[in-house]
Amino acid sequence: MEILEKFKDLIDKHFIDKHDIAFYEKELGVKPKYLSKLSKKHNASPPCQILLQKQIDHSKYLLEHTKKTVKEISYEMNFSDPYYFSKIFKSKAGMSPTKYRKSKE
Repeated sequence: MEILEKFKDLIDKHFIDKHDIAFYEKELGVKPKYLSKLSKKHNASPPCQILLQKQIDHSKYLLEHTKKTVKEISYEMNFSDPYYFSKIFKSKAGMSPTKYRKSKE
């Protein structure tokens, strides 16, 4: 379980600029797919979902506490396509980034 905690710590530091699980595996010194196996063993979410949820949570924070546009937030979160960011956000949050912001006003 210690490796999963270290993984979550690394995500807290790098979730904006590092979207590839291979980066985290390398930093932790584990073989590819090991984090996935460890997550399953401990009934945790898959590593890619843990990372994505952190990105969505931070995006929600930015939508609630800044006046940045959805486009600006998507680029700040290192998504190359604002449409793709909106699609991913909606799939995780249940509504578009714009609707999410309006619901929090």
